[in-house]
Formats: sequence, structure tokens, C-alpha cells
Amino acid sequence: MAIPSRILVIRLSSLGDVLLTMPAIRAVKHALAGASVSWLVEGSVSGLLCHQTFIDQVIEFPRGRLASDLKRGSLLSAGRVLGAFLQDLRQEEFDLAMDFHGILKSALLSRIAKAQRRIGFDRTFAKEASWLAYDERIGEGARRLHKVERHMLLVSSLGIEGPAALPLETSPESDAYADRFFASLGMSGPVLSVNPFCSRGSEFKRWELARYGAVMRRFGQETGASMIVLWGPGEEEEARQLVGLGGERAILAWPTTVSQALSVVKRTDLYLGGDTGMMHLAAFAGVPVVAIFGPTDHLVNGPFGEGHTIVRRDMPCSPCRDKGCKSLECLRGIGAPDVYKATMSAWGLKKG
Repeated sequence: MAIPSRILVIRLSSLGDVLLTMPAIRAVKHALAGASVSWLVEGSVSGLLCHQTFIDQVIEFPRGRLASDLKRGSLLSAGRVLGAFLQDLRQEEFDLAMDFHGILKSALLSRIAKAQRRIGFDRTFAKEASWLAYDERIGEGARRLHKVERHMLLVSSLGIEGPAALPLETSPESDAYADRFFASLGMSGPVLSVNPFCSRGSEFKRWELARYGAVMRRFGQETGASMIVLWGPGEEEEARQLVGLGGERAILAWPTTVSQALSVVKRTDLYLGGDTGMMHLAAFAGVPVVAIFGPTDHLVNGPFGEGHTIVRRDMPCSPCRDKGCKSLECLRGIGAPDVYKATMSAWGLKKG
């Protein structure tokens, strides 16, 4: 079979899942150095992909513009936007399309794109009958396989092993923004970065704000470290609350894009948070992570790489995806002393 020279990667969202796909794509680019890699994505994470040298082209699905038009009831405008995007996509020609997302939307986009060969997951990992769109379906392996290893299943079908090491790259503009932020603080010494938030619809994964505050207060008193609270759109008010709960060494981060957040977190010594995209961003930035896991599967979604710490409570019903669980004992049963102890242990390893 001919070696592909033009490859389309489809992983539309979210931040964490896009990050967990990157090692596989890095392995592809490393093995097929002459190949051109285009990545079809949507949302703000596209700004991060644009700065990665193993990606030659970023194709952004216009989700934001479509949502805005539909919200205003402008069906004609939405139709024009979508039609123009699909026409542009059809202008491209690929030897291979690889769908790492595995939903109906991504599968349809893989069919609309001109590709000689389409690879995706079988029903083991794909959803919404998306597997019917692929020429080759991959999925042999345990269901509780870490997502990085899962994505390598598709890459392995090309005879490529991995995953490849992934030094995430930042832009000079984002680095300058982070430098200005830290200079404005006039602080020196070690820094803990904290993000307690979850994406909309994922609140069932979120540990209590007050408990984060209790850990931060004690941690700051014990270590003298500064603690930066990272936040995203719609989270500033609660981030300010956490700064108030976290003690005198807690600091509110400036608003950041994904690329700017990467530049900020790379300058910190340890990261504390839950099962979120920001957690994965910290892990891929090379920062040791203390991750609080409740109902979601730490074997599948845990921070990738060495030197990370997972805090969880083992339950007979865990892992699960029951967003309506009333007790959430797997998460609520994790006390502030448990997380403080894990954070101090990870801090000691980092500083040692």
C-alpha cells in the first residue's frame, strides 16, 4: 500500500481530547517526515494547533459562526457559511483521512473530504454509527485503554509505533504575555497553578471550591509558594472567590487564550485540578500534575506521562458516566486532607 503524503486528521474538540491525540500525530509526522498533515478542528484550541510544527495546516470548522447565525435565526447565513466551508474542504485532496473523534459529525466530514482512504475506530470506541463511514475500522484492545494509547491504535495500522515525545510549542506572543503577567506580580520563588473548573455539562467531575480553598490556604502557609488560579470564559467570578478562599498567597491569573494558558502554566512548578483539558495542558507542558478524579476513569483519562499523582476514592460503581448521580461519593468522599497530603508529597518530589 502506498505511503500517504497528504493526511487529514479529524479531532474536532475538546481541549483535552485534542491534546491526547497529539502524540499519535507527532508519531505520524516523525515516521513520515515528508508527509503533509492537516488537522480539522473547531473552537479555541485551533490557536494552539497553529503553533505546533508537526502540523502543516489547521482547518477550522466554523462552529462559532454557525452557532451565532442559528441563535439569531439566520438560517440563510448559516447555510452560506457551512456551504462555503464544505466547498473549501472539497478543494483539498488527501491520500488518507484519519477520524480520531468517532461521532456522526466527524464521520460525515471524513466522507465529504476527498480522501483515497479513510480510517477510524470500530464500534468499540466510535459512537453514533460513525464506523460505517470508514474504509478501515480499528478497535481491537481493552476498553479501559488510555486515550493516548487508543489513538495509537489508528496510527499502528500504518505500521507506525509510538507515541512520540511531545514538546508542546508556544508562540512568542503568548510567551511575552506570560512574561508580562509574572513580571506584574513582582514575585519570586516556586508557584502552584490551580484550576478547579470543568466544562459546561461536566460539573459531576468537579471537586468543591471550598475544599480547594482549604488545601491552598494550608499549602501556602506551609510552603510559602505563590498559587495562581487559572480560569476560562465564564469562570472569573468563581476564580475570584477561590482566590479569597485560598489565602494571602493566592493570585488571580489574567484572562488567557489556550496558547497563553500554556505559556503561563509552563512557568509554574506544580499543577492542581480535576479531570479537565487544563489538566492535560499542564501535563503536556511538562508540569507535574495532582489530579482529583471522581466518577470518570483515571485509566482512560489520567494525565499522560510520568511524575503525576492521581487522588481518587475507589468505589464499586466507579468509573461511571452517571451525570445525575445523587451521592457522588466517589468525589465528595475525597477530603481536603487527602488532597493536601498528595500535593505536599508531589511538591516534595518536585523540589527534591
